[in-house]
Amino acid sequence: MRPTVPDVRSYFTKAYSEKLPSRHEWTAGTASPELIKLVWDQTIKPHSKVIEVGCGIGTEAVFLAVRDMEVTAVDISESAIETARKLADVYGVNVDFHVADALNLPVGDGEFDVFCDQGCFHHLTDEERGQYVKEVLRVLKPGGLFVLRSFSDKIPGGPQPRRISSKELIDTFASHFYLEHLERVLSFSTEQRQFPLGWFSLWFKSE
Repeated sequence: MRPTVPDVRSYFTKAYSEKLPSRHEWTAGTASPELIKLVWDQTIKPHSKVIEVGCGIGTEAVFLAVRDMEVTAVDISESAIETARKLADVYGVNVDFHVADALNLPVGDGEFDVFCDQGCFHHLTDEERGQYVKEVLRVLKPGGLFVLRSFSDKIPGGPQPRRISSKELIDTFASHFYLEHLERVLSFSTEQRQFPLGWFSLWFKSE
């Protein structure tokens, strides 16, 4: 059973502590093609300072560290972070992992060139979205890149993750960020969802 909005944090904390990573439908075992391309074409430049929220078991955080980024990664699940640290050890890279909430990040102001979110924003309530925007703005440098990937309204129903429309994205972020790119992209099919289409968007913080 999928969680409702109020108990989504406890849902993921429990899920990571009770199941192997391969048993979670959101685990891909690799960085997404969209993130790989951003590094490949140097939209995310070498040696950038990157923060990832909702990092899970650290697959993308470790990918970024392997590609010479200075990475901080956050998840609400202690079990997920424990696994992520082991993965970083396997690759011999340093990632600054934290057990923390995306709405209260344990980092200073204006520290990061890039803010990455794959699958956190679409779990927030309407009330939490405002605080989320404040945190993204707080930790990004002027002109910093915000990479957002989320469920879209083209994925069939269910209370969680929330299905997000393009209007919601623009209404939430356009007052503070320049929209560079917005498209629906295909994710891996699972038993729960065949050919799911989510959002991939790039935003730059206003100077």
